[in-house]
Parts: sequence; structure tokens; C-alpha cells
Amino acid sequence: MYLLCYGRSDNAKKTGDGLIGRIGGRWIDSADFFTSRVPVSASERDAVIVLILPLEASIEILNGNFSPTLSGFPVICCSPDGLFAAVISRGDGSTLADCDDVYGRICECLGPKCFRSFGSNADIAPDLSTAIESYGMTANDSEKLRSYLAMIRSGEKVSIYTDLPIVFAESAIDSMIFDVNRYSRETKESFLQSYISLTASSSRAIFITCAKLPDCPGEPPLVLIPKLVSVGLELTGRCDPEYAAVLVLATLENHGIDSRSVSTIAVSQSARESDIVHKVAEMFGASVTAFSTKVLQEVKLPLKMTFAPVREQTDIATAACYQTSGNGRILIRRAAEKSGLAISACLKRGNILLTE
Repeated sequence: MYLLCYGRSDNAKKTGDGLIGRIGGRWIDSADFFTSRVPVSASERDAVIVLILPLEASIEILNGNFSPTLSGFPVICCSPDGLFAAVISRGDGSTLADCDDVYGRICECLGPKCFRSFGSNADIAPDLSTAIESYGMTANDSEKLRSYLAMIRSGEKVSIYTDLPIVFAESAIDSMIFDVNRYSRETKESFLQSYISLTASSSRAIFITCAKLPDCPGEPPLVLIPKLVSVGLELTGRCDPEYAAVLVLATLENHGIDSRSVSTIAVSQSARESDIVHKVAEMFGASVTAFSTKVLQEVKLPLKMTFAPVREQTDIATAACYQTSGNGRILIRRAAEKSGLAISACLKRGNILLTE
């Protein structure tokens, strides 16, 4: 923990010296610090800014010409007399400091007379039920889901781990409830390792993903699987419907996709009434969307089929799911073709609005 303290009065000096002495840090020498674009030294990148000023003055500094180089830092306001403390900015999460821990330490130093808040987090806590319903999310444990929703509504902070693009309606407020850990395609292994580690430790966390998570010993975290995947099918030969459904399931799992994330089976108009399509849709509880040949031929796919360039313009399976997903991310490009069925999959384009 490292505090960067700023204050102007004798009371502020006394309060700040006490905090620096017990927690660690230094004084900010001038208000010019807040407008300067000079980067903070590497040794202070995990610092928290503490404004030992009246609340309205602290807000004025934050709303003024506040330097972009400081925008990622958490900011805590303390009254000069040490009788009030509040977090007024949690930063962008890029610093190493745990804002809640530092805030707790500051309040502890200020003593039992320190007034901490005008309400509890329960007064601002969002309900995830709307997002769960909107995106057709399936929970791995219904009882745990009910428990976690109650915990969130009470204002308790929850960690979220996701490899999907989630956003909040009010990020500054919702960050008081949710600690979000984001992973990209390039950090997939780290995402899976986080799941394994949290399962082994029985820690409370929520994973939001369309990925197939590994089976491992322990108590798994709550997992929410939104229906965001569109599966494209093209009939290339004879195939038993039962076999086709099992083949699609196996293909998805082999590519690390949770079958519960499938929302739509996308096909050409001519394949819509096929027993194979109906069986696959039934297995996944998915709807069927069909497109005319003309529409599919006009779809511009972002990836080239290096293994069959001659047929690039007739990739019905990929074109169908790509169209359904709103030009989303291609997850599978024409797999299992020799079985009599070409299988593709796309992730729906756009962000998941987690709160409203």
C-alpha cells in the first residue's frame, strides 16, 4: 500500500502524517500534480491518491483538468479532521492497489469516529436477473445462482471472470459491486487456469463464458453460459440424424465450446426441413434460421479457406452462421465435412450488457 496525500490545512497535515506514518506514502507538493501529464514513477504505480479536503473540494479536483496519466488511480477523500472518508474514484483497475483494502486501512487509522458512508452498497447493487434472462444464460448450479443473486443484491462485492465482452450501464458505480477479470483469446489458458485454481480453493466467483470449462476436483464457481453461439450446417452427403447430432456436439466440445451456448442452427433454405437439422436443433434446444442461396453467396467471410480455395464462395455452413451472428467471431470453420455434414460456428457480435 502506498498513499499519495494532498491537503492544505494544519488539520490535513496532521491527519495525512498519521496515515503516511502507519500505511506508507508521501505528500503531493502542489496542486499542479493533478494537471501535469508527467508519468508517475514506476515505484508509485500501485499508489492510491488521498485528498485530505472537504468532499466538495475533492470532487472539484477530480472534475477539473485532471491529468489522463492519473485517471487510472483510485482516489479517496478524507476530511481534514479525520471524521469522514469515502472512495470517490476506483480508477480503471490497471494499478496494483486494492482500493477496498486501502480504504479499510485508512478508516481503521482514522478510528471509530470516522463516518464512512451515506448508505450501503445494497442501495446501488444491480440485479443480474435481467441480463440472465436477456441472454438466455444457463447456470451450472441453480441453487448457487440464487445464493449469488441474493449476495449481489445485498451489496456484497463479487469477482467476475470472463472471456466475453461484458459492459456495465454505470461502470463507475457497478465497479463497487463487481471486480471484473477480463481475458482475451490470446489468454485462454490463463482463463482456464483461473477456473481450475478457484475450483480448488472453493472461492466465490462468477464465470461468464461460452467456453467448455474443464472438469476438476473441488467446488466449482458459479458459471453462467449465455446463448451467443450460432452453428452453421451444410449437408454434404448422407448422414444419420442421430449421428449428426452427436457429431455436432463432439465438434463443439473439441473446439472448446460449451453446447449450452448454442442459440441458433443456421442453414440454407433447402436444408431447413431436413431431419438432420431438426434433430440437431432439438438436441441443443435451439431455433432454426434459414437463408436463401443468393443471400449466403453474398456474405463476405473474413477468413480464407486455405484448404479448399476453389469452394471459398460456397461455404454455406460458415456463411449461414456468420450471417446469423451479425458478422461475429468465427469459432469453427467448416469442420467434419467428410462425415456428410459441414459444421461451422460463430459467436454473436456485440457486448453483453450485464447491468441496467
